[in-house]
Amino acid sequence: MDEMKISSKFTRMLLSKLAKGVLHKKLGYNVDIQLNELNASISDEKAHVHVSVDADMSKEELMKILKKIGLN
Repeated sequence: MDEMKISSKFTRMLLSKLAKGVLHKKLGYNVDIQLNELNASISDEKAHVHVSVDADMSKEELMKILKKIGLN
């Protein structure tokens, strides 16, 4: 079984900034991301990923995202 766990505050901060940049550049969303935890494990050709994330955005930004995915 292979496992990966990202718990370092510095690494989580870097990944959070990367995610924020990608969301803004590729999709046009202005969302502040805070990665709290990331765990991934691979066993018997199956992968399991657990991600804990907090996101802050304006109401308008949330409505734009919901509309884009068809929930509004």
